[in-house]
Amino acid sequence: MEVVVTTDRKPTPEMVAEAEKLAEKLGVPLVKRRHNTINAIKKRFGKNVLVVNGDLTLTLHTLKGQKLFFHPGLFKIRLLNYLAGGKEAMIEAMALKEGETVLDCNLGLAQDALMAAFVSKREVVGVEKDPVIYEIVKRGLERYRPEGKLKVADFAFKLVKPVLGDNYEFLKSQPDNSYDVVYFSPMFIKPKWHCSVMSPFREVAVKDFVSPETLKEAERVARKRVVIKVNRGVKELFPFLEDYEVQGSSTNVEYLYKEVK
Repeated sequence: MEVVVTTDRKPTPEMVAEAEKLAEKLGVPLVKRRHNTINAIKKRFGKNVLVVNGDLTLTLHTLKGQKLFFHPGLFKIRLLNYLAGGKEAMIEAMALKEGETVLDCNLGLAQDALMAAFVSKREVVGVEKDPVIYEIVKRGLERYRPEGKLKVADFAFKLVKPVLGDNYEFLKSQPDNSYDVVYFSPMFIKPKWHCSVMSPFREVAVKDFVSPETLKEAERVARKRVVIKVNRGVKELFPFLEDYEVQGSSTNVEYLYKEVK
């Protein structure tokens, strides 16, 4: 993802220093905010604009005018439904129990990883390929303070460990049977509904599907199950998923899973 880095209006010295470090880390231009608007910066550089906020979290302003930042989003809804009914489709597909470990190979905005961490009460490692999304989520997890009904999940935000890298290369580096569950949530090939929460993420996220080679490594690394979140009908598009079972949900999402014991 191509970006330039700037700060919010009236930046403090701390914000400026953070923006300088971030621009150097990402290897991208640093733009002094001064009186420049976000739209003016986008027009000048033709790139997405990554803003260091007052609390040192990050907001990405996309070329299409959307904003991407860390927030609990759908995790809050899923958590409250889980607490009320004791069931959650992803958790059932994982057959996840307290004390078990999860490797999330498509961290994204960390909403699946947070759900897994809440149930397992163990560290969830999440691999994110895009360095900009990685920075947004890493800082968000560190600085977000749950309030209200979400306070019950405060510990989960501390258990998600983002890792920057390619999931295939990361899996190759892991020992056999090193996680109970290996999980994928690739960007849906044919999204069947509009979701305002996911729309900014969909614009900029990596859209690779799971390759047979990556899946083979996942089956080696998993102790119990490999799980893939897809939209309905995707399994039929990929013959190498033939031996995966299907678990539906109350939405257009379904989960493919394989026991690897």
